[in-house]
Amino acid sequence: MTEKPSRLRLNIWTSVFVSGVGVSAIGNFIYLVAINVFVLNQTHSASAVAGLWVVSRIAALLVGPWVGSIADRFSRRNQLISVEISRAVLVGLLPLFHHLFVIYTDVFLLGIGSTLFASFFLPYQTLLIPEESRKRVNSIVSMLTYSALLTGPAIAGALLIAGHAAMPLWLDAISFLASSMSFFLLPNLGLPEEPVERSHPWRTVFTDWRTAFQFLADNRLFTVLFSLNALIGIFALTADTQEVVFAQQALHLGQFGYGMMVTSAGVGYVSGALLLSVVAKRVDSVWLLGVGTVLSAFGYLFYSLAHSFWSAVIGLIILGLFGSSANVGFTTYTQKVMPVSHMGRIDSVIGPPRQLFNIMFILLGGIVATGFGVRDLMVGMTILMCVATLLIALVVFSPRNRSQIQDSVSDNAS
Repeated sequence: MTEKPSRLRLNIWTSVFVSGVGVSAIGNFIYLVAINVFVLNQTHSASAVAGLWVVSRIAALLVGPWVGSIADRFSRRNQLISVEISRAVLVGLLPLFHHLFVIYTDVFLLGIGSTLFASFFLPYQTLLIPEESRKRVNSIVSMLTYSALLTGPAIAGALLIAGHAAMPLWLDAISFLASSMSFFLLPNLGLPEEPVERSHPWRTVFTDWRTAFQFLADNRLFTVLFSLNALIGIFALTADTQEVVFAQQALHLGQFGYGMMVTSAGVGYVSGALLLSVVAKRVDSVWLLGVGTVLSAFGYLFYSLAHSFWSAVIGLIILGLFGSSANVGFTTYTQKVMPVSHMGRIDSVIGPPRQLFNIMFILLGGIVATGFGVRDLMVGMTILMCVATLLIALVVFSPRNRSQIQDSVSDNAS
């Protein structure tokens, strides 16, 4: 029987883990800024920049249906290390390319890497962090991610002003290498033992799909909550894609005003996640899901109805404060309900349809904003978000469901 690690060792592992996550998150946001500027400088084409987002979505759609079969059958730690090193190499090579097709090919491979990382990350995190500490660690991970939303673009902007667009890309490559080193220092946990049919690998994939669909059928509460949460994400993404237009046409803000709006949302998310990391042991996941989702959606609605900069900022801060709580609550609930051994294959079933709906709604949002106005789109999407969050609250606070969602153990701060 494997010896249970000491509290000191768990604390060290947790510190290494969250440090690696923070560095990787900053790198991700540096990349988002730098790659757009780099392609724009190379091509002087807005369409070429827009194509970057399409290429990464296509990569996720192609890889998503089968990546879970790999994630659940090989060492997740070793896979995370391999993905981070691969992403470091791919990002580091980008400044050397000048032909758009080659750049897109590199971005496509990076999109595959991001999809792989997402499939490996949550199962490994769930294995590494004890159940009583997951909510607090999820809060810290959320805080680091949203902090990176503020610091990453700022670092990229400073480097772009100081020099060539290659500089932030190379710094991003270094961040991925640092992230890979953090996983080297962590244990190799929960090694899967299920074999893959090498002669007929697709038979394994189809079998995994059936297993995943059976899980969703057997866990209807999770399926309902996931579906509603996915809809909220789709509506929010549709609205987010028109934020720049909304800031300019509806709120009559310039680039500085828009930047301050985005910053206020980031501050709200960071503040909410920081506060939750402190009080996590006192707040049950039921309240995070039931109240956090509702208040975050109403904050977004308040923002969409705003007619001034300050009212928009208030709405975005409310959105951030409670949106981080909702995200932590759903992640913690997922870790409780979904078996680690099947997380990858379940994500392979639910991930691609969500990507398809994202693409469809993004295109639909552009059409609606053009035909009816960007404010009508924003208000419509946020009303749909509010309806979905109210449904989540009804489901979560139902006496029949509440016992299945509430935390089985309390966070132990000692």
